[in-house]
This record gives sequence, C-alpha cells and structure tokens, in this order.
Amino acid sequence: MKKVFALVAVVVVMLVGGIACAAKVTVPEGYEQATPVIPAMGEHWANLAEFGAQAQAQETMGPIYMVYEGEVIGVEYMWSREMTEEITIPTPEGPEVFEALAPIPVGATVDHMDITFVPEGHPGIYEVPHWDIHLYFISQEEKAAITPEG
Repeated sequence: MKKVFALVAVVVVMLVGGIACAAKVTVPEGYEQATPVIPAMGEHWANLAEFGAQAQAQETMGPIYMVYEGEVIGVEYMWSREMTEEITIPTPEGPEVFEALAPIPVGATVDHMDITFVPEGHPGIYEVPHWDIHLYFISQEEKAAITPEG
C-alpha cells in the first residue's frame, strides 16, 4: 500500500510540475481515430505505428488523445510495471526506493485525473497488466455527460 501511495504521489507531483497553463491541445499529425466515443472518455486518437513500437520497447504508451465533439478533452498514458523506474527518496529514516512513472508532458491545464489498474490489459491493443492514466482538461460533470449519442 505504501508503494501504491508513493506511486500516486509521484504522479501528482509530476503533473503539477509539468503543466503549462491554458494551452489548447490538438491532435498531432499522424494520429488516427482508434475508437468510437466511449462513455466518459470520448474517441481515442493514437499514432498506431508509434504505439506498437512503444509496446515492443516497453516504453510509456501514449499520448492517446481523448476527443469529444472535435475538441481534445484529455490525454491518456499507459504503463506496465516493467515501464516504471526506481527512484530513491531521502526520508528522515533513511533513503527509500519507490517505483515511479516517467514525467508526463501535458501542455494544458488538467482539471482532474483517473488512474486505473487494468489487470487483464486491453484485448487486441495492449494485453499486459498495466495502469491507465487519464488526464482530463474538462470537469467531472462534463466528463460524465459524454455518451456515444452526444
């Protein structure tokens, strides 16, 4: 439990330290729609060739852009345990080693984030146990209103 808390704390610190305020995020060239609208997430847009290479090299997967009604509403990254790094944090009791995720380049103000462990992976996409991290640029109320019907 201590390591999970430290992992989440490190992610939050990285997010707060890496956010550039009020920048509008757009889907880059070379990305294509990978899913239809998924409730509370929108469409997923990914660079599928890069995605496969990232999985093969066991690198951080993403960014995957979440798009709803033509607007980027958030980004998603995926990490397996093998993609984490060990970091040492000094404490009054001595140094402690934790697993940490690589810094996340965002480029926009993040309203909130969800971290989900996917023990079975995503069939046909990324089939190993991993964490999905969704960074939302919209409120939780706006996210809850996302449906395939619009």
